[in-house]
Amino acid sequence: MNREYNFNVDIKAVVCQNMKIARKLAKIRLEDAAEIFDVTNEHLKRIEAPRDRNNMSIIMLYKACIVYQQDPNFFFRDPNENLKLLEEKERESLYQ
Repeated sequence: MNREYNFNVDIKAVVCQNMKIARKLAKIRLEDAAEIFDVTNEHLKRIEAPRDRNNMSIIMLYKACIVYQQDPNFFFRDPNENLKLLEEKERESLYQ
């Protein structure tokens, strides 16, 4: 099987940045999210940090999809795309 795959070597950073963006889109404070996920605030901060060595479990990703009401694909998208979405939502809330 001589097929080449283009794996994103920075996928952990992508998912972690999107975790934080999803939380902000859901308007959930870090402290509240940590309680929901049954982790410490510090642990969740480290999960959301793109360059931290902590890994996130598939269970955490599953819970994040439910709690933040996001499709799993959201977490694998370019964070810049999701940041634009967050900025749009923040602008909308200013005018309401």
